[in-house]
Amino acid sequence: MADKIKPPRMRLGRNIKQDEVIKVKVRFEHPSFTGLGQVDTETSPAFNRAVPVSFIRNMLVYYGEDLISRFSMTSAIADSPLFTFKIKATKEAPLKVVFVGNAGERWETVKDIKIS
Repeated sequence: MADKIKPPRMRLGRNIKQDEVIKVKVRFEHPSFTGLGQVDTETSPAFNRAVPVSFIRNMLVYYGEDLISRFSMTSAIADSPLFTFKIKATKEAPLKVVFVGNAGERWETVKDIKIS
């Protein structure tokens, strides 16, 4: 499954002005598995942990050195989610989004916010 995970990608608008509210889009190609599967199809339906659980647990957003937002998720998150949120561009600084998997894995993407 690890070969199906690609690094997250972030998109920002161009020509960002001071104190402008900008839209940020982050796409993360990451399959999500609840881990539930049918144990025996011949008997009455019984579900069990057939596959190891794998999903994005948290998304942390840093603007410069400051943590500005935290998103918590469950195993019900879709495969390859697209996150969209807005921030106010108050300074030139890196915008970093960090994803944390349920087993503690970490992935991140960084873009510099430049005020024009």
